[in-house]
Amino acid sequence: MGGRRRRRKVIRKVVRKPPKVFRCPSCDTISVTVSIDDDEVVILCSNCGLVLRMGRMKNYELVHYYNVFIDRYYSGELSVKGEEVEGREVSQ
Repeated sequence: MGGRRRRRKVIRKVVRKPPKVFRCPSCDTISVTVSIDDDEVVILCSNCGLVLRMGRMKNYELVHYYNVFIDRYYSGELSVKGEEVEGREVSQ
């Protein structure tokens, strides 16, 4: 004499989309955008002016370019416009 059989609840997996705006390692604001052209990628912080221009790579998404940007910043290859890096002026 059981009751009605209940239908099992469907559990949906939530898939998060990668962000379009990232955090700047220099000024710590969420203002870094990645713009992809035909053969060049520009990663730019709209707050402090930190910029990286690099060639486009196959199978790279926005997050991959941002990771390259972060790696180069922490290795000392990048700095804010007008600052010196290891005794030489940064050219834009």
